[in-house]
Amino acid sequence: MIADRLLGLAFIGIACAAGFSAWNLVVPFAADPLGPSPFPITIALVMGLCGAILVVQPVHGFERPERLAAPPMLVLAMVLYALSLVPLGFMPATALMAAAVALLFSAKPAQAAVVGIATALVLWGLFDKLLDLPLPKGILPF
Repeated sequence: MIADRLLGLAFIGIACAAGFSAWNLVVPFAADPLGPSPFPITIALVMGLCGAILVVQPVHGFERPERLAAPPMLVLAMVLYALSLVPLGFMPATALMAAAVALLFSAKPAQAAVVGIATALVLWGLFDKLLDLPLPKGILPF
């Protein structure tokens, strides 16, 4: 319980630092009228909110002894995601990472596949179509 609250406080601290850093981002030739700050500030706000929720209501997501490997596996999944993003492309890499995370949180393989594909499609639509951000194409033609 105390570990969850400490993790929440750490999230809040990191979110504040990231938000402050993002707020001060200055790019002399930004094509976007808002500049580069809104996306990292939004991520910092979500991270701070998640940290506040952990402080107020700890969740104990990894209590069972067999789940002790889950946090390091999550870090490994994120590292592999970063390494595979360019060669595989945004859609396959995101689908694989989201499915791996779902499996680590006890989803069945079919559920994890649905979560992975849905996450990749929603994030692709958000970033590529709505925000018009360039994403690595990788092995897919779109």
